[in-house]
Amino acid sequence: NKVIVAVLGGCLLILVQVFQTATHSSQENAFGFIAHNLDILGFVVGMMILVGIIRESGLFEAIAIWLVKKLKANPFALLAILGYLTLGMTALFSNIPTILIIVPVALVLIKQLKLPYLPFIFIIVMMANLGGAMTPISDPTTYYQAKTVGLGFTEVLGNSGVIVLLLSVVSLAYTSFVFRKELKAVKINESAVSLFRPVSAIQNKTVLLKGTPILVITILLMVSKEFIFRTFGISLDNATITLSAAFFAMLMFHREPKKVFAELIDWEIIFFFMGLFVVVGALEFTQVIDVLAQLLIKLSGGSVQVLTALIAIGSAFLSTFIDNVPYNITMVGAVQAMEKSGIWVYPLWWALNLGTSIGGAGSPIAAACNVIAFGQAEREGHHTPFVRYLKLALPLVLINSLVACGVLLLRYF
Repeated sequence: NKVIVAVLGGCLLILVQVFQTATHSSQENAFGFIAHNLDILGFVVGMMILVGIIRESGLFEAIAIWLVKKLKANPFALLAILGYLTLGMTALFSNIPTILIIVPVALVLIKQLKLPYLPFIFIIVMMANLGGAMTPISDPTTYYQAKTVGLGFTEVLGNSGVIVLLLSVVSLAYTSFVFRKELKAVKINESAVSLFRPVSAIQNKTVLLKGTPILVITILLMVSKEFIFRTFGISLDNATITLSAAFFAMLMFHREPKKVFAELIDWEIIFFFMGLFVVVGALEFTQVIDVLAQLLIKLSGGSVQVLTALIAIGSAFLSTFIDNVPYNITMVGAVQAMEKSGIWVYPLWWALNLGTSIGGAGSPIAAACNVIAFGQAEREGHHTPFVRYLKLALPLVLINSLVACGVLLLRYF
């Protein structure tokens, strides 16, 4: 279990006095790395609570059903609907809440319309991972990178986000081609589609009418916080915004804190990050990250173009087999160390962000949202062999990483 490994590893590093200095204890210095990243933890908790409460309304399910009816449930159109709905929601709500909303809807459609399950779960997982690179709030690793480096919402959207849109077209085309036989063989029962009612998906009208504005205002504040600071001098951080919105929603809808904390917060993710911050902090504290940075500079001959390609393509394949969260956090430190050595690192941030997001879809266990998606499908009787998924996903990982690398080189050099 990666949570146990991360937390126990962090504790052992503290116990063996890795962080000990003349003025502070090992624990004080180690916990300083957690304190430095409290904004990230607060943001994740706030979004989990807020999206969890708004999810009770059934709004997202209603939107999905409405889109299906509009496009007459053509299997190729349905593939695009679920894919781009996942991409858009991930950009605004983060990929884990999105998966928890979209996959159950997809599984109902698959069952009712007698569709092959794998094309739809495949595109959802692909888009959820790609969408993680679109904005600072779409994935904890992207948020960590943006927060650590000081990248704003519009800056991430204008750099990574634009490339993600291109990669999403590539991914949809690839998925449609690979599964063309299964999708062409589908005969949609139009009478079954006519029975779908978007209104029937609405479970709680009070949450829908009062909660949706809270969610919209929260997103608008996160998008415009740089403008607010420049114009009014008011500094807003994402943790303050999301936690305020989450607890206001709890107050408005009379939610019991104990129940919310038990049901809506994924404590495994929170403790995983806490342990990880200490472990990666140890690499920084002992200057291991500096050594890694110098090794990459040496391998590239100091060429920023080579470093961009190396990080974009290398990150995609490493993130397929290594959990992309610790990899990304470690590499953020390495790129920062390169910057201190005088390397121009601006394109490297986008190479890292895109590479880890592309690679996150490379295997069923590469990212938390993948595990959740395939776990939900498994419970409905849809088993996906690990090797089969790799055969489907790895060619797309290669294609997307090469496309991303090419666009980065053309754009910045």
